[in-house]
Amino acid sequence: MAVPDALVAKFQLNHTQLMETVDLLCEKIKQGLLEDGHEIKAIPSYLQQPPEHLQGEVLVVDIGGTNVRAAIVKLNANGTYELVAGPIKSQVPAGRHGKYVSAEEFFSIQASLALQLNPAPNLPIGYCFSYAAQSTPEADASLIHWTKDVHVDGVEGQLVGKMLVQAFKDQGYQPGRITVLNDTVATLLAGAGANSHKYDHFIGLIAGTGTNMAGFVPISPENKLSKLQWNGEPMAVNLESGNFTPPYLNIYDDFMDQRLDTPGSHRFEKALAGYYLPFLYAAVRPGETNFDPYAGTGVLVAKRDNDHDELSEAILTRSAQYIAVSLAGFIHALGNEGSFCITAEGSRYWQDPQLAPYVEKLLPTLIGDKVTFSIVKVQDANLLGASYAALGR
Repeated sequence: MAVPDALVAKFQLNHTQLMETVDLLCEKIKQGLLEDGHEIKAIPSYLQQPPEHLQGEVLVVDIGGTNVRAAIVKLNANGTYELVAGPIKSQVPAGRHGKYVSAEEFFSIQASLALQLNPAPNLPIGYCFSYAAQSTPEADASLIHWTKDVHVDGVEGQLVGKMLVQAFKDQGYQPGRITVLNDTVATLLAGAGANSHKYDHFIGLIAGTGTNMAGFVPISPENKLSKLQWNGEPMAVNLESGNFTPPYLNIYDDFMDQRLDTPGSHRFEKALAGYYLPFLYAAVRPGETNFDPYAGTGVLVAKRDNDHDELSEAILTRSAQYIAVSLAGFIHALGNEGSFCITAEGSRYWQDPQLAPYVEKLLPTLIGDKVTFSIVKVQDANLLGASYAALGR
């Protein structure tokens, strides 16, 4: 069943609209960096660019929207690393589809997985926690709210590192010092650690089940996080950029927003991230048989590439445009000049064969000729970034 051209056109954006969205996102980022309470949360991580010659072993727990992984990572002084054990993984107890999950169960499953690696006592813990959480100067983090349609009772407002440590202790293991960081910050640290001294700026981009960005923000009289007291060195900041509300959303975006998690928030994420795009397609074509939105964005990619489905193509193209827009908005906020290393992670970015080439072609038209950039993939980015964080404090 063909979709009328007028419906497909609702997902098409021209260059003027894209630049307006870049400018608006840039302003929202600047607001979030100056003070709390804005759409872009700009959460300080209290972590800096990894120093050179870090070495040691770390027990890493990495929980995302779909899977929880665990590994023991060894950093070597020459800049290399080894996976001493793992990674192993299991499914996140997400509480989706009305299933009840308690906080105790949620953290117990993560600790049990990590203990399958038989870690030595008192290993430092790098805890990569990919949900909106407020970092503390002590390197823990308090969950602000769940995203990615995850619902676990008794965790919002609590220190997630403290809860994981307790889960370890309940199972008879004594962990070392824990460092909690967002997966986007982990991606940022992995790229910066692997490419130090090669670029002026670093950005971590997540485009997978959800979306987010992080970067090192200089803190100086000219460009400072006025909501922080800090020592002046650039700090890794987790933007929580998926909460941005872009202009030019359509009635189908609104329809889906009201029927999924957190109505009214994370509108950017819902327009570009892998978990939501099939639901957007289903909102336009509610009667299509043999289409399961829970099957993931790969279904839309297959429809575009194999069936020449124009609606799938339009939704996926707009998603790619928004990824380029997100990067351009952050680059503008960081001064819009110099060289940028963008470390990208996530299934949305790397599992759609058309997405990365599209973003790399579109981004220069949004940032001008004073910026050079490379978009890179770092193997084991979350594990490596969490290790840098745990040993670099």
